[in-house]
Amino acid sequence: MQIRIADRADYSGIRAVLDEAFGQTAESAIVERLRSDDADSLELVADHHGDIIGTVMWSPASAQLASGGSLYGLGLGPVAVIPAQQSKGIGAALIEAGLEHFAPYSVAFFCVLGAPDYYARFGFTPAIERGWRWAADDGRIPEMAQAFQIRLPRPLPKGDAIIHYHPAFGL
Repeated sequence: MQIRIADRADYSGIRAVLDEAFGQTAESAIVERLRSDDADSLELVADHHGDIIGTVMWSPASAQLASGGSLYGLGLGPVAVIPAQQSKGIGAALIEAGLEHFAPYSVAFFCVLGAPDYYARFGFTPAIERGWRWAADDGRIPEMAQAFQIRLPRPLPKGDAIIHYHPAFGL
């Protein structure tokens, strides 16, 4: 298996992976909108002998600080692996490759909405622990606060912030 940057020839395979992994087309629609808005900061694929078996996308996100400032970071997701290849470390390899890709850059933060136990292995922690929250979290679903996570590549001053994903997410 090879992890590499996606190209146009991969798009139909990426769509198939997303649709099969999620059992719906919402995620592939988000990916297509991010591409059309030129907001696909990084799109990686797991290529197994020419077949796309996994994918991850990173897109712009912003944090509006309570102090009045702004930070720009990256949202992780969607990440998907075809069901027949799940639980083999492919998703983890895609995420790690993305984080390694961005290591030389001054990315203020990474954010993801997902299972805290899974994303903790990549250095993500619940954003709420820092006073950060996702703009779409209206407090009606308590689990949402724990599922929304951030990773800070370098220390940042403490303080509340509201994080916004790209509008393609419809949130």
